[in-house]
Parts: sequence; C-alpha cells; structure tokens
Amino acid sequence: MQGPAIDRPPRPVGFPGCRLCPYRDGRRPAVCLACLGASPGQQRVVGLGGRCASCGQARPPGASCPTAWCRRRDRGWSVVFAVGAHCGGLRRAVLRYKYGGERWWAGVFGGVVAAYLDAHAGWFEEFDLLTGVPAYTGPGGRRRWDPVGGILAGVAAAAPPGWAVVPGVLVKRSETPPLSGSGRTDRVEVAGSRLREALRVLRPADVAGRRVLVLDDVLTEGSTLREVALALRIAGAREVAGLVLARTPWAGGAASSLPRAGERPGGGR
Repeated sequence: MQGPAIDRPPRPVGFPGCRLCPYRDGRRPAVCLACLGASPGQQRVVGLGGRCASCGQARPPGASCPTAWCRRRDRGWSVVFAVGAHCGGLRRAVLRYKYGGERWWAGVFGGVVAAYLDAHAGWFEEFDLLTGVPAYTGPGGRRRWDPVGGILAGVAAAAPPGWAVVPGVLVKRSETPPLSGSGRTDRVEVAGSRLREALRVLRPADVAGRRVLVLDDVLTEGSTLREVALALRIAGAREVAGLVLARTPWAGGAASSLPRAGERPGGGR
C-alpha cells in the first residue's frame, strides 16, 4: 500500500538558474543567499593570508590590498561589505541584468542582499538608513532606468523589519563617461571631476548626523563609492559604508574569497 504523500519544500535549481527556480518569487531570500554562496567561484578559498580592514579583500600573506583607496584616509567610506564575488554565475547574471535586458534579476539580487542584511544583522545595527548609488536617466543618458535603484527596490520588498530603505537620497544630474573597463588612472580622474560635479544630496537634513549604508552592484577599485561617500559626508553624514552585491576578486595570482560566516570585512566578528 502506498503511504500518504508527504509535502516537501521544492529544491532550488541552483544559481544562476533563477528564472526556473521556485524560490525566485517565493519570499525566501535566505534560500537564495545560500544558493549563491554554493555556486562555483563563490566558495571561500583556503590559504590566503589576510583581509583588508576597509574592503574585506582577501589576499596572500604580505600582499597589499589592490584597492588603493583603502590605504588613504580621504577615501570617504569606513568599510565595504560584499555579498558575493564578481565572478562565475554572479558576474554573468549582473551583465545580463545591466546590459542584456533581463531586468527581472533586480528581484533576485534584492532578495539576496536582504538575506545578507538579515544573516549579519549585528554588523548593520548601527546604520540608520540604506540608499543606493544613483544613475543618470535623463536626456542623453546611457540608460532610461536605474540598475541599482531596481535592486534597492527589491531589497525594500524583502528586507528584515526595521530597515529604512530610502531611495533618492542622492541624485546624479548629468551623464558621465563609463568607468567600467577603464584603467585606474582614468577612473580616478573621471570620478574626481565629472562624477563629483554630477552628484547632489537632495535633502542634507536626511543624512545629517546619521550613519548611511550605500548599495552598489559592483565594487572594482572604489572611486565611485568614494565620491558618493564624500558627497554624503559633506552633507553631514556621520559615517558612510558600502554594501555591494559583488566584489571584484583578487587578481594577483589567487582568487578572492568571501568572509567566513559571521566574520566582518577585516576579520572582525
């Protein structure tokens, strides 16, 4: 005799097969975060010696962090938290989202970021609000939509209770040359001139005296985050930290790794 049917939760398809996954719209972002962490390229690499206290980049013993801003006091941000490494399936998914027309990834990414906030709530309890790096979507802009804004909306839909997700704290008033694919010298020059001129904090009173967490999709060498952080600090923010979906991995002969469970960037708990 056949026994009664037992309801079992569906199994995740595996990142980045999210289009077919039953958890894509299932309001279970913790499943999505675990799925991303188990995907190829995201596993922690054993044998790297230390982590940058600013951006969490893993590196061999004695090697300097490749993010040069981390060694400067005028970088604007205090620390950067990374949900994943910008490689493998996550990198392909980000490219499809930003350049391939697959905007549905915003909900997946937003859920993953929300799950990361929930899983590491102790790291973020002192921050007052979460906002995003703005995009220019006006006349002459490269896009008519805001990729980070879409992810931020996904975070707001899935974030733990009590999180103040506040879009539009900063605006970008004009288009600037793309930094993606540029060398460090060009990135620093464009960020420190054209991007700096384009950024504006709409209501300084919203950030004055507050600790602000800034969401971006990818951290490469930090010049964009620096300009956003400086703009917020000038407007009166007490602290600015970064939260990125994907951190460009170490390229100096060994792969990057993510912090161990419960470990802040820099190795702290």
